[in-house]
Amino acid sequence: MRLPVRAIGLTVGILTAVAAAAQTTRPAPQREIPGSTVVVTPPTQTITVREATVSSPESGPQPLGFESDLHCFGYLGEPNEKFVARVVGAESIAEQIDYMSADLLYIDGGADRNLKVGDEFWLVTPEAIVVHPKTTREMGRFYQYRGRGVVETLEGRTASVRVTQSCTDIPLGVYLKPFEPIPIPLARKSPAAVPGDPPSGKAQGRIVFTRDGIVAVGADHTVIVDLGIANGVEPGDFLSIYRYSSGRQYGVRPVGGYWVNVPSPEGVAIPRTYLGEIGVLAVGDRWAIGRITDSYRLIEVGDEVELK
Repeated sequence: MRLPVRAIGLTVGILTAVAAAAQTTRPAPQREIPGSTVVVTPPTQTITVREATVSSPESGPQPLGFESDLHCFGYLGEPNEKFVARVVGAESIAEQIDYMSADLLYIDGGADRNLKVGDEFWLVTPEAIVVHPKTTREMGRFYQYRGRGVVETLEGRTASVRVTQSCTDIPLGVYLKPFEPIPIPLARKSPAAVPGDPPSGKAQGRIVFTRDGIVAVGADHTVIVDLGIANGVEPGDFLSIYRYSSGRQYGVRPVGGYWVNVPSPEGVAIPRTYLGEIGVLAVGDRWAIGRITDSYRLIEVGDEVELK
C-alpha cells in the first residue's frame, strides 16, 4: 500500500531528527578508575590556525627626512659665488624691513639677464666661511636658503618676484639662485653601531657644520660633513658618529667661528664612543647634508663619522 505524500514527508522528517539526535547525543568516551569511579573524557577538537604574513610599513624603505631639512637649510659653495640677481626693493618697503610668503620683491635684473615670467628661484644669503675643525682649512662659504620666489612681472632691467615660501625672515639684499627640487631619499634603516662594533673600513670624515650654529645637537638636527661624491657617499647612505674620548685637555674648544670637539692626538689608542647615526640627504663634491636619525649623547662639530 502506498503512503500519502504528507505521511512520507512526516516520516522523513522524523528519521532526520532521530539521526541528528543520535549524532549530538553520542556518549563521550569513558574510562573506569579502580574504586568504582567513572571518568568521562570530553571530546576534543584540534584547530590549526595559520599565521597570516603581514608586511609592516616600517620594514620597507622610509623617507630619511622632510622637505624643510633641505629646502630651508643651505649648501657649501665658493666664497664669492655669482648669482642671477639681487633683491633691491619691495612693494611694502615703507612698512617692512623683512619679508615673508606672498610679499612682492623687486630685483636688479630682468629681460637683460634672460629672466622669464614664471621662473622660480631660491632666495639665498651668504653666511660664514666654514672652517674644517681638524685641519682649520677653509671649506667654502655656507649659503642659507631663506625661501623661494617666482618672477611675476618682467621689464627690461628689473622684475618683481612673489615670495612663494619663506623659511625665515627674508631681508633686502638676498640673492636669486635658480631653483632645482631636491628629493628626499628613501632608505631602509639598519641597527646603529654600539660599543664594541669594529670600524667598517669605509670612508671617514667629520661633522663640520650644524644648522643655525648650534654647539651641541641630537636626533632630528641637520648637519654638514666633509664627505661627498668624491668619497663614494650617496643620498640614502648612513654614517656612524663617534669620537675618541681621552683626557680633559681635549674636548670642546673654539676653532674658527665655532666651538668644536678637539680630538686627541694621533697615536692614542682607545675604544670608540659611538654617539649616533646620520642619514645622508644630499651630497656635493666633498660635502654632504645629513639628518641625525639616532643620538646617544650630545653631538658636536668635530665629531667623526664613518660610512656604514
